[in-house]
Amino acid sequence: MFKHRGKVNESGQEGVYTCSACGYLLFEASKKFEVGSGFPSFWAQVADHVRHRSLDTYGQQRVQLLCLQCEQHLGHLFEDSRTPTNVRYCINASSINFVPEKQP
Repeated sequence: MFKHRGKVNESGQEGVYTCSACGYLLFEASKKFEVGSGFPSFWAQVADHVRHRSLDTYGQQRVQLLCLQCEQHLGHLFEDSRTPTNVRYCINASSINFVPEKQP
């Protein structure tokens, strides 16, 4: 079941997720949800900041996700009817960093 947490991540913080290699903005915490796979999952990316590359490997067609700025491998895109966009960005945790929103 899709569990959307509004503008926050699992720990209740507002913020964004950036590329762990170059710091480029990739995802908003408000687009993160729990799917039970062990991988951070998002249902949308920030603008065109994540590059989608078609792969045909191991007898499967998949979509690889890369940081638009430095091309670090982020994870893969899957169809997922549980989300508002019908897709799930399945991300390697080591490829992103959470940056909390600064409080005034």
